[in-house]
Amino acid sequence: MTRSYGTRDGEPTGGAVLEKRIALWGAPESGRTTFVAMIPEAAEERSRALGHGGGRNHVRRWKVFGTDDATQRLLRHTDQALLHEHRFPDEPDGSVDTAEPTRYRFLFRRDPRVVPLHRLTDHCRFVATITELPDPSTRRDAVKQTLADCTGLIVLFDPTDASGAGEDAIHALDRVLTEAAADLQPRTDPRGLLPFEPAVCVTKIDDMTLYREARLGAWAELGRDGRVRVRDPEAYFRRLCERDGPCPNPAAAELPGILERHFGRIRYYATSAAGFRRSAGRIDPENCRNVDPHGNRLDGPPHPQGVLEPILGMRAVRIAKRG
Repeated sequence: MTRSYGTRDGEPTGGAVLEKRIALWGAPESGRTTFVAMIPEAAEERSRALGHGGGRNHVRRWKVFGTDDATQRLLRHTDQALLHEHRFPDEPDGSVDTAEPTRYRFLFRRDPRVVPLHRLTDHCRFVATITELPDPSTRRDAVKQTLADCTGLIVLFDPTDASGAGEDAIHALDRVLTEAAADLQPRTDPRGLLPFEPAVCVTKIDDMTLYREARLGAWAELGRDGRVRVRDPEAYFRRLCERDGPCPNPAAAELPGILERHFGRIRYYATSAAGFRRSAGRIDPENCRNVDPHGNRLDGPPHPQGVLEPILGMRAVRIAKRG
C-alpha cells in the first residue's frame, strides 16, 4: 500500500492545539517500536473492520499521519519491513534502552458527521505525541521528566517474556513511578496517586498460548467483522499475572499491585501489532498466529488490533501551538 507519511493539511489551527502527550513503557522486546509504527496501519485496519458493520451510526473512521521528520523516518523504515517484507524491523538509530527518550508525533483526523463541525478540533482532530521511554534504570531522570510532562502512559505488558529482562524492567518501573510521585506531589491527589491516565496493554494476544488462555477463560470471541475481541481485558490481565498463570515472568505477579499503588482509574486492552493471520478473510482459531515459530517474521500482512484504542481513550489538553 502507499502511505502518506506527513501532512500539514488539516492541522489544528488557531492559538492552541489539542494534544495527547503519551509516555510509552515496555520491557525490552515487548514491541514498543512496532506498536508505534503500526498506529497508522491500525487506523486503516479499524476502518476496514468498521466497513463490515455499515449503517449510519457506526464509529467514524480515523486517519493518522506522521507530522515531523522523526516520525516520518520511523514509518518509512518500519513500513518497508512490516507491510512489504513481512518482518519485524530493526531498531532505528540504535536501541532506545540506552538513548534519550524518542518522541513521535501523529495527527489524528476524522471527518465529522456534520460538515460544518469540521472546525471543532476537539472532536475531529488532535495531535498525539508519543514518547518511547528508555530503560528507567539507566535514564531515570529523563524518564521522570517525561512522566512529569505527559497526560497519559501506555504500559506494554508482554506475558511471553522469559528472558529475565522483563522482571528487571518491572522493578525499575516501580522505582521510577515512586520517585515521580514524590516529584509531582503538589499535583497528586489526596491518596498520592499520579495525575495522568495509564493504559495497560497485554501484548502479543495472537500468541497461541495466550489466545488459548483467553478462549479457555471465555474472554476471547470472534466478532462478525473477523476480529478477535477480549471482552474483559482487565480480568484477562489479572489471570496472566497470577503466580500459577501462563506467564513465565515471576515479577508479573507484582505488576497489578504496582499500578494500583500509583494510579486511580486504569484502562486495560488486549493488543497485537502483528494481529491474527487470516486465510480468505477468515481467522482459524486453532491456527491464527501471524508470526513464524522463530518470532522474527510475519506469516502475512499485519492486522494490528488494540493499538489505536488506548490512544483514543486518553484525554487531551490544549497547549500553545508549536512553531
